[in-house]
Amino acid sequence: IGTHSGTHIDAASHYYPEGRTIDQYPLERFMLPGIVLPVTGLMDDQEISIENLAQGLEKLPEGGAVLLYTGWDQYWNSEQYFRHPYLSPQATRRLVEGKASLVGIDALNVDSTVQATDHVHQLLLGKEILIVENLTRLEQLQPGRIYQFSFLPLRWKGLDGSPIRAAAW
Repeated sequence: IGTHSGTHIDAASHYYPEGRTIDQYPLERFMLPGIVLPVTGLMDDQEISIENLAQGLEKLPEGGAVLLYTGWDQYWNSEQYFRHPYLSPQATRRLVEGKASLVGIDALNVDSTVQATDHVHQLLLGKEILIVENLTRLEQLQPGRIYQFSFLPLRWKGLDGSPIRAAAW
C-alpha cells in the first residue's frame, strides 16, 4: 500500500520536501479533541465557502480537529467520487485562523481534484496543520459536539503520510 491509500493522513513533507515526515510527529498529535461540521448539499466540484463554515467553528477547541462532513463518501468507487467539494482559499484561511491543528474530509481530497488545485495543501501543511482524507460515516457524529478523535498513522520513517484508522468517542 502507499502512504495515501484509503483513509489517510498527510504530513507536512507531502507538500514541502523540508517539512516533517509522519514519524517526526509525537503520538499525541494524532489524538485530539474536535468537531464535525456539516457542509452537505454541495454539487460536483463545488467550493466549500467561508459561509459554509460559519456555523460551528466557534465550538472548535484550540488546536483541535475539524472534520468536514460533505456526504461524499456515498460516491466511493464511482466516477463522481473524483468530483468532490473542496475548500476555498478563504475557508482554508479561516480554519488556520480558527487554530485548527488537523482538517479532515469525507472525500478524496481537500483540494479540487477536477481543477488540480493545491492551495489547501499548501496553506494547511505550510502551517503544520495535518490533513485527513477519505473519511467515512461522519453522519454518525453529531455536528458541533466535541469528540475525542484518534488518527493513528503507521510509523513509517521518512514518509509523507500514512493510512490510518480513524475513531471518535
